[in-house]
Amino acid sequence: MLHLLCGQDPVELGIKTYEGWNITAFLDHLDSCEKCAKSKETLIGELNSIIGGGPQS
Repeated sequence: MLHLLCGQDPVELGIKTYEGWNITAFLDHLDSCEKCAKSKETLIGELNSIIGGGPQS
């Protein structure tokens, strides 16, 4: 599970739904949350790992 640095629940934020991950909501959160924005690259990497994305070449 993705743990946001701000401590908020991805389900409550609409980032994680029964259908899967809402990438737009995730990126919107990163842009609007000071705590999570500081580790944007790390959080994006964690989400990529969760959804099966590999390293970019």
